[in-house]
Amino acid sequence: MPISRLATVTEVDSSLAGVTAGGGSALYLFFGSEDPVTGASWCPDCVIADPVLRRACSTLRPDLVLYECPVGPRSAWKNQPDHPYRLHPITRVARIPTLVFVEHGMERGRLVEGDCAQTAVVEAFLAK
Repeated sequence: MPISRLATVTEVDSSLAGVTAGGGSALYLFFGSEDPVTGASWCPDCVIADPVLRRACSTLRPDLVLYECPVGPRSAWKNQPDHPYRLHPITRVARIPTLVFVEHGMERGRLVEGDCAQTAVVEAFLAK
């Protein structure tokens, strides 16, 4: 499964436009950016969900690109109702981690927070 990092909203928009125009499918994972000191996400839920999501995505959907979309540092996300991913017309990310499945330009489904850390839930989501 190819993995690509989209560091900005502009990059996410470009990717979504490409997936839509090409009639393809992709997974978008929104998570708390890595702490430069520890190398791990500042978001504890993201740290727990990360290995579950990566294992399931690479095993069950190796045909899809997984786009990593960091939301920024904690101060840029937490209690920031104007964050671009919260307001984005397609992503509408309210909580992290969030995994969004886009197919043929439409959202096919999403997993949010604790669901991203449950192997059975992630596997069922990806098997659709």
